[in-house]
Amino acid sequence: QQVVEDNNPVVVCDIYVFSGIIAYIYSRYELAAALVQKRHELEKNMSRTQLKCGVTAFYGGLIFLAMAHNSSEFEWTSKVSNILSSVKKFEQIGKSNNEHKLLLLEAEIKSRIGEND
Repeated sequence: QQVVEDNNPVVVCDIYVFSGIIAYIYSRYELAAALVQKRHELEKNMSRTQLKCGVTAFYGGLIFLAMAHNSSEFEWTSKVSNILSSVKKFEQIGKSNNEHKLLLLEAEIKSRIGEND
C-alpha cells in the first residue's frame, strides 16, 4: 500500500501490470485479476494509459480466461471479449509483434468452449 501511495499513477500502473503477470505465472489468478482491475480503475483517471504494445491486453486476456475457466460467472467471459477486440487492434497496427498473441488468445478461447480444431 505504501508503494502505491508514494508513486505517481504511471509507476503504480506499471507495478500493477508486472505484479499481475507474476501472479498469473504462479497461478494466483484471483490476485492477478484483482491487480488488472485495480489498474483499469486507476487508468480511468489518467489522460493516457500504459498500453505496452499490447502486452497489458494480452496478459489481461490470459488472466481473465483463467478466471473464466475457474468460475461460472459471465463477467469474466465478457472481459475476455473486450480484451480480444483490443488485441485485434494491436495486431492490425503491428502484426509481427501481436499476431501470435492474438492467435494464442483465440486458441485459449476455443479450448474453453470445447472446440478442438
